[in-house]
Amino acid sequence: MTFVVSGCHTMRIPPEPSKYSVDTSGTQQTEDAQAFARSFAYQKQNETKRYAELKTPVKPVKPAKITDPAWKSIQKQKARSEKKFTLTELVDIALSNNPQTRQSWDQIRVARAVEKQAESNLYPQLTIAATATRQKQVSNIPGNRLNDLNYGPSAQLTYLILDFGGRGANIESKFQKVLEANALYDQSLQDLIRDVQKAYYAYYSALSEVEAGKLDVQNTKTDYEAVQAKFDVGLVPKLDLLQAKSNYENSLYNLESAKGKVKTTKADLAQVIGLPADTNFDIIMPTKELPTDINEENVSRLIDESMRKRPDILALNSELKSKKAAAKAALSDLLPSVNVSASAARDRYKYYNSAGLKDNQRDYSAAVSVNWDIFDGFNNLNKKKQADAEVTVAFDKLVQAELSASSDVWVKYYDFNTAVQKLKFSEAYFETSTNSYDLALQSYNAGLKSILDLIQSQSDLSKARSQLIQAKKDVFTSLAELAHSTGTPNIKIDIAKK
Repeated sequence: MTFVVSGCHTMRIPPEPSKYSVDTSGTQQTEDAQAFARSFAYQKQNETKRYAELKTPVKPVKPAKITDPAWKSIQKQKARSEKKFTLTELVDIALSNNPQTRQSWDQIRVARAVEKQAESNLYPQLTIAATATRQKQVSNIPGNRLNDLNYGPSAQLTYLILDFGGRGANIESKFQKVLEANALYDQSLQDLIRDVQKAYYAYYSALSEVEAGKLDVQNTKTDYEAVQAKFDVGLVPKLDLLQAKSNYENSLYNLESAKGKVKTTKADLAQVIGLPADTNFDIIMPTKELPTDINEENVSRLIDESMRKRPDILALNSELKSKKAAAKAALSDLLPSVNVSASAARDRYKYYNSAGLKDNQRDYSAAVSVNWDIFDGFNNLNKKKQADAEVTVAFDKLVQAELSASSDVWVKYYDFNTAVQKLKFSEAYFETSTNSYDLALQSYNAGLKSILDLIQSQSDLSKARSQLIQAKKDVFTSLAELAHSTGTPNIKIDIAKK
């Protein structure tokens, strides 16, 4: 028996009779014919089924229903697509949408609640209670049998009147924690403003790169057409034509790359301001006036201002004060405390074995107590040593942070100055490259320059355009970084106008 495989179907074919075989009956031929018919019918059925599937229209897949509440809230924050935003408006959107600033604000609420818990120790503590006791005792001796009921309310008042400054120090420690959380909240705001500014300028620079790429394409196309005209009349070899065409196609490639960068930088900006990446919005371009009027002698003043205004420095100052107050509270644990207390109770008794005899009893008490842990295994003493060590650690952290802040301001200041000088030179380079390219194109058309000279001039002009865009971006971002390093976000940052 042999098998023939065609496509994905297997067909059973009866073998040809051999001249050496003897057919004693027609049974084998009948079975082969039946198997062939079944195989053919099965193949025909599958082909009919596949044909019906091809004719059946495919139903569109419905988008999955959004069940994530966080993503739903993000989708609701999409900006109006018809509006263009200034930098200030983008900052406002970011402050409303960014979850990090909301987390910092919640930390302030947590610290405030902890402070209120510490302030509760300034008030007396009042406890009320109610008890009910049923006592029953069975005995063979009548005098030992009990069947009584005792119930009634009670109240106790306790007030700490002296702890040698422990309560006040603990409250002060928690209050400084509130100030620390508030400073960290300010830091999160300044970080967000800085991030929005940098993302805004990156997107703006990407848009400028696209415009520069279009000008490059226009220049290289002009060069290619000039070479094509000379080649058509036999004035230049085909190599010049191919070089010009190669330069033109490379400019097209660079233009597409710049367009892709626009999409990525816009997505980065959308993320920073708390909007989905597919939000359709645009920005208002910054003005051509760049702030360059910070004098060199102002750097020392900026460093001094940063020590007073930087939120991270203020947070560490509050942490140091909190540790000092905690050390004072730990000292009070080594000293005695004085408490006054008063209590009142009313008890009702009912004796079932005494013909329902009843009794009422009132109890009143007042006391002054002095509590002093004379020996606790040096627990409170070691707590005091721990608190003192934490004060030293907090102080060292503050010193290190102030040194880092002064270096940060210094570096960011001279980064800004460097960016300003680079901008001046890039503007001069762009002007020179523009004139050089115009002259090279005229000279090539007049036959005074080669194609290599023309391509080199166009390449220099393209480089000058990109360099000028990058220089402007560096001025913007370095100024934003300088403002962030000084803790003063209101330095001339928002220079976009409608």
